[in-house]
Amino acid sequence: MGLKTFVKISNISNLSDARYCAGMMVDVMGFNIDPTSDSFISESDFSEITEWVAGVSFAGEFHNADVDQIRDIIKNYRVDYIEISNLDIVEKIGLLNKPLIVRLTIDSEAKLNELKSTLSYLDELAKMVIIKSDNPEIYNQLDAQIGYYNGNLKLLKGYSVLTNENLGKFPGIELEATEEERPGFKDYGQIMDVLESLEED
Repeated sequence: MGLKTFVKISNISNLSDARYCAGMMVDVMGFNIDPTSDSFISESDFSEITEWVAGVSFAGEFHNADVDQIRDIIKNYRVDYIEISNLDIVEKIGLLNKPLIVRLTIDSEAKLNELKSTLSYLDELAKMVIIKSDNPEIYNQLDAQIGYYNGNLKLLKGYSVLTNENLGKFPGIELEATEEERPGFKDYGQIMDVLESLEED
C-alpha cells in the first residue's frame, strides 16, 4: 500500500518522524543541513536518523548557504537531492552532480505572473519545484498553474496542504515536520491526518 501522490516531508530532525514517514511510504525526506541555519542537523545526527530508514530518498535543504558551503557540506552527507531557494545559484549547483529541488515562494500577483517563465527556466536544470505561499488570495491561481503545467519538472504543492481535501490530484505535495516533545514522544497531528487521507485504498 502506498500514497496517492508523491510526498516530500521537510525539516526532519528526529528518528520518530523519519520512521513514521518511511512507514507511510513517503518519497523524500528533507533535512536542514545548512550550516548558516539555527536548525542545522549535524552529520552525526543525520547518520543516526537515516541509517534506521529505507525505501526513501533524502534531500539536503539549504536556505542561505553559498555554493562553496553547499559543495563542502554535501561531501559528508548521504543525500540524493540538493534543495535550494536561491535562483541565482541554480546553474552552479547543477554542476555538483546531484538532482536539484528548487523552493519557490509565491506571495504576490507579481511573483505569480513570473511563475510560468521561472518554471520554463528551471525545466532543464531541476528535478522538482516546491511552490510555497502564505497568500490565500492566490491559492486557486497557483492550483491552476500546477494543474496546467506540462513540462519536465515535478511540481509539489507546499501551501494549504493541511486543509485541502483533494491533494491526490496534485503531482506532489510537501509537508513540514515538527520537533518532537522529547525523544520518542511525538504528536504527528496534521501530518498524520494528511498522510492517512492519501493512503491508497
